[in-house]
Amino acid sequence: MLLWVQFVGANMSLWRVDQAADYLGIRPKTLYEWVRTGRVPYRKLGFNVRFDPAELEDWVGQHRSAESRGDSALEFEAVALDAARQLRRVESDLGEHLSFPQRRELRELAARLERAAVGA
Repeated sequence: MLLWVQFVGANMSLWRVDQAADYLGIRPKTLYEWVRTGRVPYRKLGFNVRFDPAELEDWVGQHRSAESRGDSALEFEAVALDAARQLRRVESDLGEHLSFPQRRELRELAARLERAAVGA
């Protein structure tokens, strides 16, 4: 049995993570985090993440209007999530050299940062 698939908009060019990150003025690592949390529009092609330039432009326009109102939540969210991830990495890397209360404090601080980022 032969299956024929027609791609709509086959001439559409999609950006790779590095291209989209350059356009947004952020690091690729931050963009991957936004993809993971569903913060930014993206498409999955197999294991690859791609971005439609038109969708990104619309998304940026929506968030620029929020920033013009003095809302810097996007930047705060990215920084808070990055800090939480680094705290979790420190806790896992140095865990055997830390006391239980120190480890618990690092985990709790990371969780507070993640909650603050989501609430931003």
